[in-house]
Amino acid sequence: MKRYMYRSTIRRADSAESFAEAFASSRTELETSLMSAGVRAFSLFRWDRHLFAYLETDGDAFRLEFPPALQARLEAWPGEEEPRYAVPMVDIFHDGEPIDRIRWRAGRSVEESVGALARLKPEQYASYVFYHYQMQEEQPETFNQTYLIGSHERLLFSYSERPASLSGRPRTGKLRTKHTPNDWQEVMEPHFEPWTDAGEDERLWRKLERICSFGTMTT
Repeated sequence: MKRYMYRSTIRRADSAESFAEAFASSRTELETSLMSAGVRAFSLFRWDRHLFAYLETDGDAFRLEFPPALQARLEAWPGEEEPRYAVPMVDIFHDGEPIDRIRWRAGRSVEESVGALARLKPEQYASYVFYHYQMQEEQPETFNQTYLIGSHERLLFSYSERPASLSGRPRTGKLRTKHTPNDWQEVMEPHFEPWTDAGEDERLWRKLERICSFGTMTT
Protein backbone atom coordinates (compact mmCIF):
# COMPACT_ATOMS: atom_id res chain seq x y z
CA MET A 1 0.00 0.00 0.00
CA LYS A 2 1.23 3.49 -0.92
CA ARG A 3 -0.01 6.95 -0.02
CA TYR A 4 0.14 9.89 -2.42
CA MET A 5 -0.62 13.60 -2.40
CA TYR A 6 -1.29 15.75 -5.47
CA ARG A 7 -1.85 19.42 -6.20
CA SER A 8 -3.96 20.94 -8.99
CA THR A 9 -5.04 24.47 -9.85
CA ILE A 10 -8.38 25.65 -11.25
CA ARG A 11 -7.99 27.80 -14.37
CA ARG A 12 -8.24 31.55 -13.88
CA ALA A 13 -10.99 31.61 -16.48
CA ASP A 14 -13.10 29.33 -14.29
CA SER A 15 -14.66 29.95 -10.90
CA ALA A 16 -14.77 27.60 -7.95
CA GLU A 17 -18.51 27.33 -8.55
CA SER A 18 -18.13 26.27 -12.19
CA PHE A 19 -15.52 23.70 -11.18
CA ALA A 20 -17.87 22.36 -8.51
CA GLU A 21 -20.60 21.91 -11.13
CA ALA A 22 -18.20 20.10 -13.47
CA PHE A 23 -16.98 17.94 -10.60
CA ALA A 24 -20.51 16.93 -9.63
CA SER A 25 -21.11 15.78 -13.21
CA SER A 26 -17.80 13.90 -13.41
CA ARG A 27 -17.60 12.46 -9.90
CA THR A 28 -18.83 8.97 -10.75
CA GLU A 29 -16.47 8.76 -13.74
CA LEU A 30 -13.56 9.91 -11.56
CA GLU A 31 -14.26 7.45 -8.76
CA THR A 32 -14.68 4.56 -11.20
CA SER A 33 -11.40 5.45 -12.91
CA LEU A 34 -9.54 5.73 -9.62
CA MET A 35 -10.81 2.42 -8.30
CA SER A 36 -9.87 0.73 -11.59
CA ALA A 37 -6.34 2.11 -11.13
CA GLY A 38 -6.05 0.52 -7.69
CA VAL A 39 -7.02 3.52 -5.56
CA ARG A 40 -8.74 2.37 -2.38
CA ALA A 41 -9.12 5.72 -0.60
CA PHE A 42 -9.39 9.23 -2.03
CA SER A 43 -10.07 12.68 -0.61
CA LEU A 44 -10.11 15.96 -2.53
CA PHE A 45 -9.85 19.36 -0.84
CA ARG A 46 -10.04 22.96 -2.06
CA TRP A 47 -8.93 26.43 -1.05
CA ASP A 48 -9.51 29.27 -3.49
CA ARG A 49 -8.24 27.95 -6.87
CA HIS A 50 -6.00 25.32 -5.28
CA LEU A 51 -6.95 21.63 -5.12
CA PHE A 52 -5.22 18.99 -3.01
CA ALA A 53 -5.76 15.25 -3.26
CA TYR A 54 -4.90 12.41 -0.89
CA LEU A 55 -4.88 8.81 -2.15
CA GLU A 56 -4.16 5.30 -0.95
CA THR A 57 -3.30 2.74 -3.64
CA ASP A 58 -2.57 -0.97 -3.88
CA GLY A 59 0.27 -0.55 -6.35
CA ASP A 60 3.69 1.07 -6.37
CA ALA A 61 3.24 3.15 -9.52
CA PHE A 62 0.43 5.66 -9.84
CA ARG A 63 -0.34 8.92 -11.62
CA LEU A 64 -3.47 10.91 -10.88
CA GLU A 65 -5.54 11.58 -14.01
CA PHE A 66 -8.76 13.59 -14.00
CA PRO A 67 -11.60 13.02 -16.52
CA PRO A 68 -11.49 15.27 -19.62
CA ALA A 69 -14.34 17.47 -18.35
CA LEU A 70 -12.28 18.33 -15.27
CA GLN A 71 -9.00 18.66 -17.14
CA ALA A 72 -10.66 21.36 -19.24
CA ARG A 73 -11.08 23.44 -16.07
CA LEU A 74 -7.59 22.89 -14.67
CA GLU A 75 -4.26 24.54 -15.42
CA ALA A 76 -1.70 22.34 -17.16
CA TRP A 77 1.62 22.12 -15.32
CA PRO A 78 4.79 22.38 -17.44
CA GLY A 79 7.81 20.12 -17.16
CA GLU A 80 6.88 17.03 -19.16
CA GLU A 81 5.97 16.26 -22.77
CA GLU A 82 2.36 15.47 -21.89
CA PRO A 83 0.28 18.05 -20.02
CA ARG A 84 -0.21 17.32 -16.33
CA TYR A 85 -3.31 18.48 -14.50
CA ALA A 86 -2.12 17.16 -11.14
CA VAL A 87 1.45 17.24 -9.84
CA PRO A 88 2.77 15.01 -7.04
CA MET A 89 3.67 16.53 -3.70
CA VAL A 90 6.77 15.40 -1.81
CA ASP A 91 6.25 13.50 1.44
CA ILE A 92 8.27 15.50 3.99
CA PHE A 93 6.69 14.03 7.13
CA HIS A 94 4.57 11.05 8.10
CA ASP A 95 3.81 10.03 11.67
CA GLY A 96 2.83 6.48 10.72
CA GLU A 97 3.83 4.16 7.89
CA PRO A 98 1.31 1.59 6.59
CA ILE A 99 2.35 -2.00 5.95
CA ASP A 100 -0.80 -3.07 4.14
CA ARG A 101 -4.34 -1.79 3.78
CA ILE A 102 -5.98 -4.42 6.00
CA ARG A 103 -3.86 -3.57 9.03
CA TRP A 104 -3.96 0.15 8.17
CA ARG A 105 -7.76 0.34 8.21
CA ALA A 106 -8.62 -2.40 10.71
CA GLY A 107 -9.71 -1.67 14.26
CA ARG A 108 -10.36 2.05 13.96
CA SER A 109 -13.22 4.31 12.99
CA VAL A 110 -12.95 7.50 10.94
CA GLU A 111 -15.30 10.37 11.68
CA GLU A 112 -13.55 13.01 9.59
CA SER A 113 -10.91 13.34 6.88
CA VAL A 114 -9.07 16.62 7.41
CA GLY A 115 -6.96 18.62 4.99
CA ALA A 116 -5.06 21.77 5.97
CA LEU A 117 -2.82 24.22 4.13
CA ALA A 118 0.21 26.22 5.27
CA ARG A 119 2.74 28.51 3.61
CA LEU A 120 6.44 28.19 4.35
CA LYS A 121 8.86 31.08 4.23
CA PRO A 122 11.23 30.06 1.40
CA GLU A 123 14.34 30.68 3.49
CA GLN A 124 12.98 28.33 6.18
CA TYR A 125 12.25 25.35 3.92
CA ALA A 126 15.41 23.35 4.64
CA SER A 127 15.08 23.95 8.38
CA TYR A 128 11.46 22.79 8.37
CA VAL A 129 12.29 19.57 6.53
CA PHE A 130 15.27 18.93 8.82
CA TYR A 131 13.23 19.22 12.02
CA HIS A 132 10.41 17.07 10.66
CA TYR A 133 12.69 14.30 9.43
CA GLN A 134 14.41 14.34 12.80
CA MET A 135 11.12 13.96 14.68
CA GLN A 136 9.82 11.35 12.22
CA GLU A 137 12.85 9.11 12.73
CA GLU A 138 13.44 9.80 16.44
CA GLN A 139 9.80 9.48 17.48
CA PRO A 140 7.84 7.42 14.90
CA GLU A 141 4.09 7.20 15.38
CA THR A 142 3.59 9.34 18.46
CA PHE A 143 0.34 11.26 17.89
CA ASN A 144 -1.65 10.16 14.79
CA GLN A 145 -0.50 7.43 12.41
CA THR A 146 -2.55 8.96 9.56
CA TYR A 147 -0.89 12.40 9.72
CA LEU A 148 1.05 13.20 6.54
CA ILE A 149 2.58 16.41 5.15
CA GLY A 150 3.33 16.95 1.47
CA SER A 151 5.09 19.93 -0.10
CA HIS A 152 4.99 21.58 -3.49
CA GLU A 153 6.84 24.84 -3.98
CA ARG A 154 6.25 26.65 -0.67
CA LEU A 155 2.82 25.20 0.04
CA LEU A 156 2.35 22.47 2.64
CA PHE A 157 -0.69 20.19 2.55
CA SER A 158 -1.42 18.06 5.58
CA TYR A 159 -3.85 15.16 5.70
CA SER A 160 -5.12 13.30 8.75
CA GLU A 161 -8.08 11.31 9.95
CA ARG A 162 -9.97 11.88 13.18
CA PRO A 163 -10.15 10.62 15.80
CA ALA A 164 -6.38 10.26 15.97
CA SER A 165 -5.16 6.67 16.08
CA LEU A 166 -2.00 4.66 16.73
CA SER A 167 -1.27 1.16 15.45
CA GLY A 168 0.35 0.00 18.69
CA ARG A 169 3.25 -1.41 16.69
CA PRO A 170 5.37 1.57 15.61
CA ARG A 171 8.33 0.95 13.34
CA THR A 172 11.88 1.49 14.53
CA GLY A 173 13.13 4.93 13.55
CA LYS A 174 16.33 5.47 11.59
CA LEU A 175 17.84 7.81 14.19
CA ARG A 176 19.04 6.96 17.69
CA THR A 177 19.46 10.60 18.69
CA LYS A 178 17.04 12.54 20.91
CA HIS A 179 17.21 16.09 19.58
CA THR A 180 13.56 16.78 18.72
CA PRO A 181 12.72 20.08 20.48
CA ASN A 182 10.37 19.89 23.45
CA ASP A 183 9.06 23.38 22.62
CA TRP A 184 7.97 22.19 19.16
CA GLN A 185 5.32 24.83 18.43
CA GLU A 186 7.62 27.70 19.38
CA VAL A 187 10.39 26.34 17.17
CA MET A 188 8.02 25.79 14.22
CA GLU A 189 6.18 29.11 14.20
CA PRO A 190 8.98 31.23 12.59
CA HIS A 191 8.97 28.84 9.60
CA PHE A 192 5.48 29.89 8.46
CA GLU A 193 3.97 32.84 6.65
CA PRO A 194 0.74 33.30 8.65
CA TRP A 195 -2.68 33.58 7.04
CA THR A 196 -3.95 37.10 7.71
CA ASP A 197 -7.54 36.34 6.62
CA ALA A 198 -8.10 33.35 8.92
CA GLY A 199 -9.04 33.00 12.57
CA GLU A 200 -6.43 32.58 15.28
CA ASP A 201 -6.87 28.80 15.34
CA GLU A 202 -6.06 28.71 11.59
CA ARG A 203 -3.35 31.36 11.55
CA LEU A 204 -0.66 28.88 10.46
CA TRP A 205 -2.64 25.90 9.16
CA ARG A 206 -5.98 26.74 7.54
CA LYS A 207 -8.56 24.00 7.23
CA LEU A 208 -9.52 23.12 3.66
CA GLU A 209 -12.96 22.51 2.22
CA ARG A 210 -13.40 18.79 1.58
CA ILE A 211 -15.03 18.26 -1.82
CA CYS A 212 -15.31 14.49 -1.65
CA SER A 213 -13.99 11.33 -0.03
CA PHE A 214 -14.35 7.62 -0.58
CA GLY A 215 -12.78 4.66 1.17
CA THR A 216 -11.91 6.58 4.34
CA MET A 217 -15.04 7.43 6.33
CA THR A 218 -16.61 4.78 8.54
CA THR A 219 -19.14 6.89 10.44
